[in-house]
Amino acid sequence: MDSYISCCWLVLYLFFGGGSTVTIQGYVGDVVTLTCKYDARHYGTLSVCWGRGHIPNSGCGNEVLRTEGVKVTHRASVRYNLQGDLRAGDVSLTITQAQVKDSGLYGCRVDIPGWFNDQKHHLALVIKPAPETTPEPWIPRESTTVGYPKAPETTPEPWISRESTTVGYPKEQTTTMQTTMGLSVPPDPPRVAIREISARSISVWWSAGFDGNTPITGFHLECKSQSDSWVDGVRGSNILPWKRETAVNDLRPFHTYNIRMFTKNDMGLSKPSNELTITTKEAAPDGPPQDVKLEALSSHSIRVTWRAPELSLQNGLIRGYQLRYGEYSPQERLPVRVVHLMDGSESFTMNNLQEATKYSVTLHTINRAGLGPSSQELVCSTLTNDDQQHMTTTQATTALQTEHSTSTIGTTTSSTETWLLVTDSPTQGQRVDDFSTTRALSNSTTDPALSKKLGTEEQSGHLVAILVPVLVLGLLVVMAIIWQFRRTTLKKGNWKILWKNNDFLSFGDSEPAL
Repeated sequence: MDSYISCCWLVLYLFFGGGSTVTIQGYVGDVVTLTCKYDARHYGTLSVCWGRGHIPNSGCGNEVLRTEGVKVTHRASVRYNLQGDLRAGDVSLTITQAQVKDSGLYGCRVDIPGWFNDQKHHLALVIKPAPETTPEPWIPRESTTVGYPKAPETTPEPWISRESTTVGYPKEQTTTMQTTMGLSVPPDPPRVAIREISARSISVWWSAGFDGNTPITGFHLECKSQSDSWVDGVRGSNILPWKRETAVNDLRPFHTYNIRMFTKNDMGLSKPSNELTITTKEAAPDGPPQDVKLEALSSHSIRVTWRAPELSLQNGLIRGYQLRYGEYSPQERLPVRVVHLMDGSESFTMNNLQEATKYSVTLHTINRAGLGPSSQELVCSTLTNDDQQHMTTTQATTALQTEHSTSTIGTTTSSTETWLLVTDSPTQGQRVDDFSTTRALSNSTTDPALSKKLGTEEQSGHLVAILVPVLVLGLLVVMAIIWQFRRTTLKKGNWKILWKNNDFLSFGDSEPAL
């Protein structure tokens, strides 16, 4: 029976227990800190959440802040900050400008791997109205008697300000200076400027202002997308007090962000600094064109249509598209044609194709940073002449074709075509002007059989380059053999027989005398 009760108590403790409650008191306007720490040396950096009320079985109820390692992923208000060293496991919650409505129970949950291992802390916060303060006694310079200032019995002498000649009386300027001099106050905001901008990071630097008569304990940098507010979607990071430069990483290319900064001392946070609006640079597209479709129009043409990649994957302004097509063969790689469409169109008609032949097509997006990834390879076959005769749809008119013998160079207006004997696919980020070994062709001046002739012409060129020296060498050998044979024949006295038979080896114009 005792063991049964012990097991039940253990289960209830694991589900609903896990830490004592600590009460923290503060006043309106104070900076209060709710302490929560874990052993980061043993576990590494972990996910932590802060919520209001009792901690449920999973997560945090009424969540006010959440971290993933050292990155804050959610924050309900800009007044909630983590000013401790997150890498050392200090995830204490700091609430600036405390209000009465902040009073209540808070829970800190550290997600430790494993079952029933999460570390839980409950802290009760009590925020009271600020107490009414009694002014400090004022000691006049002429006397050491302690008391409160009284109204002068006589009219003071006129006072002349230094900035002008206007005559008047001071308005408690000396008294105000005496009561504020030397008091610790929150620091002045820093001044932030841009250091460097890349596609996925922004480097900033700053200069600190007045420290509020208290040493600066650090800086707090905030970054958000321009479309978000400073309450939702804010990324924050704490910076050591002696640093004056940092970088914000893991940003989206060609995206606009807002950045601001706070200075911290023992009295709290400063007001926000000047706000920077920064647009990151372009990067190669991360997504291929969408909805690529092929349609056979005739026995010699196929139309390709597509849509631009998703906006979040374009990473810049789209300049055009690269279309690569050629005869499809699963056994070998055949020459392909590369078309650069820079006129903003989202369709292209491949003309002068062979009848009843399969063609493969891939597409790449182009921006200023280079090529995006390839679309999925699609295969489509041209129609046969019999199929074309039964078609009822109208056909697009094509341009006149010209004969190509040895030259394959033409002119183009809206697009540029090139022939490539490819051995591999282009890589993402490759710039369009890297294709320096290709030649521009006109879309309407191509030979349907050119893709097959390209390889044979190249082989023929190599064959001619080998045969010419061989033929010349063979001719020299034959001439040497003939010359040697002639010398041997003349020495033996057989030259008359050769002359009489009108042999081409004879030198004589008439029969020599015996």
